[in-house]
Amino acid sequence: MISGLDVFRPGTGWLVPLQDKVALMAGDVLRVGIAVPYKGPEHEFTLYGSIGQRGLFGFDEILSARASLPCPDSPDTYTTVIGEVDIEILGAGIAGIGGISAGNDYDLYVKIEENPDVMAEIDDLIDIAGNTAPDMSSILGMMLPIMMLGMVAPMMEGME
Repeated sequence: MISGLDVFRPGTGWLVPLQDKVALMAGDVLRVGIAVPYKGPEHEFTLYGSIGQRGLFGFDEILSARASLPCPDSPDTYTTVIGEVDIEILGAGIAGIGGISAGNDYDLYVKIEENPDVMAEIDDLIDIAGNTAPDMSSILGMMLPIMMLGMVAPMMEGME
C-alpha cells in the first residue's frame, strides 16, 4: 500500500529519504504516497497517516494527518488509486508536551478510515533528529531587561 516517502524541509526543498530510515526534524513534512486497488462506484475515502510507536497496548499515535482519496467509478475491474497524505513534524514543546520528541525508531502507519482493514505499517522507520524544543534563549534575552525594569521601578519610587 505505501508506495513512496518524500520529505519537505523548509529552506531546502524536497528530499529523498534514505532506503532504511527517514530522518526528520521539527518543521519537516513527511509525504506518504500510497497505491491501492479499487473496484466499485465512484467514492471519496479518507486517507489517514500517523507517526507513533507500537507498544503493548497497540499503536500510540503522536502525529497524524488526513487527506481525501478520490476513487473513480470502476464497477468491473480493479483500478490502482494513487494518493498521498502530508504529516507535519511538530516538535515537542516545553516538558515534552505536544508534538514529537527527538528519538529513534518511530513507526508509521497509513489506513483508509472508512475501511481500516486497508492499512499498512512500517516499524522502526523514522528518526527525529535534534532538539525539538523551542529555542528559549532569544525569548529570555528580550524578557530579561523588561523583568529587571519591573523590579527596579518600584524601588525607585521609594527613594523620592
